[in-house]
Amino acid sequence: MFHILGPLLVTSGGEPIEISGIRRQKLLAALLLQPNQMVSLDRLVDVMWDDRPPASAHGQIRICVSGLRRLLRGGERDSVIETHPSCYRISVHGEDAVDLFTFERLVSQGRAMVRDDQLERAERLLKSALALWRGPVAAGLDSPALGALVVRLHEDRLTVQEEYFDVALKLGYHQRIIGDLTGFVSENPFRERACAQLMLALYHSGRQADALKTFRAVRARFSEDLGIEPARDLHVLHQSILVGRLSPAGSPPADPPAYAVPRPDGHQGRRPAGVALLSRTSPNTATADPLEQLRLENDLLRTERDGLRRILSLWLDLSDADQGAAAY
Repeated sequence: MFHILGPLLVTSGGEPIEISGIRRQKLLAALLLQPNQMVSLDRLVDVMWDDRPPASAHGQIRICVSGLRRLLRGGERDSVIETHPSCYRISVHGEDAVDLFTFERLVSQGRAMVRDDQLERAERLLKSALALWRGPVAAGLDSPALGALVVRLHEDRLTVQEEYFDVALKLGYHQRIIGDLTGFVSENPFRERACAQLMLALYHSGRQADALKTFRAVRARFSEDLGIEPARDLHVLHQSILVGRLSPAGSPPADPPAYAVPRPDGHQGRRPAGVALLSRTSPNTATADPLEQLRLENDLLRTERDGLRRILSLWLDLSDADQGAAAY
C-alpha cells in the first residue's frame, strides 16, 4: 500500500518497504500524486532538480525507475510502473491501494450520509477520513514542483475538516470539538467558516464571553494583516451572540424585540401598514444549519434596515406635516 498523506511510506503485508534515496522518493511521490496518469519526463525532471537539471537527467530518471521497480515488485507480479514514450505512469488498482483513494472514498460516503441526514454515520466517516492524514503530503520532500501538486490536496483536507466540524455542531458536540477547532483556527487564521464554527461551539458551550473575544481577535487579525473586515456573516454572528439572539442548541430562539414607530408627540405608535419588520430568527430555524441560518439572517437584516429607513422617512414626513399645521 502507498501512503502519501504525510511522509512517503510504502508497505507490503503491513511491513514497510524502504525507498532509499531522495530522488527515488521524489519520483515515486510525483507518480503517486497523479496515479494512473501519464507523467512526462520533463515534469519528473522539474520535481527532482527544479530549474537546474544535469545533462544526464533523463538517464538518471530511468535508473531511478528501474530501482523502484525492483523494490516494488512482489512475487510474480509485474511492476506497477509503466514506461511510455517520454513519460511514465504508476498503475495502482483497488480502492485502498493508496491512502488518498481511501480518503476520497470515506469523504464521498460521509457526504452522502450528510445528504441523507444520517449525521452520526457521517461524523464517523469524515473523522476516519481525516485520521488518515499523518502530516503534510509528501512531507520532507522539498520540491516546488511537488508543492504545486500538493496544494489541491491540502485545500481538500481543510474543506473536509470544516465539513466535519459542521456535522459535529449539528450533533451538539460543541464542547468536544472546541480544542480541535481552536487549533485549526490557529493554523488557518483566515478561514472565516472555521472562525464562525469556533464562535458557535464556544457560545453553545456556555462561553459567550469567549465567543465574543474570538470575534475581536479575528477582526483585529484581518485588519492588521489584510487591511479588511471579516465577512459580514461573522459580524452578524457576533451581533447575535452579543445580544443573545442565538438560542441554546436544541431549543427555540428567543423572540426578537418588537419595534415601535416613534410619533412626533413622543408617544409610541403602531407599525404602519407595509413596514412590519421581519424577525431575524424563527422557531422553524431552531434546528437549521447555524451557518445557513447566518446567511438567512444577513438577508433579513437588510430587510430590517430598509424597513427602518421607511419608518424614519414616514416619521419625518409626519413631523414636517405637524410643524406645517402649527405654523397656521
